[in-house]
Amino acid sequence: MACYAAGPRCDRAFIVTPYVVGPDGALGPEMPDRCPRATGDGEKGCRLAVHDRRERKTGPRHPLVVATCRTHRGSFTLYPPGHRPYGRAPLVRVAPDGRELAGDSSEGAFQGTPFEAAFDARRGRAWAREGGDEAPERWWSTQGRHLGLAARLVGVAGDLSERLRESIAAVLSVGGLFLRERSRARGYRQIGKAVCEVLSHLRAGASRPQALLVCGHLVGGWGEPLHWDVRRAVLHRSPFPPFRSA
Repeated sequence: MACYAAGPRCDRAFIVTPYVVGPDGALGPEMPDRCPRATGDGEKGCRLAVHDRRERKTGPRHPLVVATCRTHRGSFTLYPPGHRPYGRAPLVRVAPDGRELAGDSSEGAFQGTPFEAAFDARRGRAWAREGGDEAPERWWSTQGRHLGLAARLVGVAGDLSERLRESIAAVLSVGGLFLRERSRARGYRQIGKAVCEVLSHLRAGASRPQALLVCGHLVGGWGEPLHWDVRRAVLHRSPFPPFRSA
């Protein structure tokens, strides 16, 4: 299936790690001890170093670190929680270190994300169908794209296979029947409502952005998200395989 991320090689694995304030006052990543190419099966260890700090026009509002691995001779970008390659916005609004933002309600955590289209659709708020004073990102066609992506991420899109839907249900810790019933929604208002109902069942915290990133990988939106566990020094991989034919 076509990749949702607008960019080359969007099927490559990427590493998500907390960004924290360093001694110089700048945000920097908690460095993992291995790169995305490491297999973890006894091969020679990665030798990592910071290669560059890259400003971005979209996505996080701070530079992202590009690391290089001398062992595997490759470079890779380190993403903060909730972000993915070529993404214009996060999937959930969280602090760079993954903590919830103070004062964010359950809906507020999704403002400025693709899921905002679903909350507006649930209320019958259709985005502008023509230009005028509206910004391009608030047009009807954009709302439709975001709503379609949101429905796939939470497993309520009608064209998903049942096997894939069950995998998404397991990742999100919701019932497969719960998703199946909401996959019958038709029309932008009902689809928006179905998406929001699933989001309301997701437990807030560090696991929520991680789970949604894994779901995006399952539906073919981007590569596999590898999560660096700082406390245990473990690079977590998803136990769920992608279903490219769904």
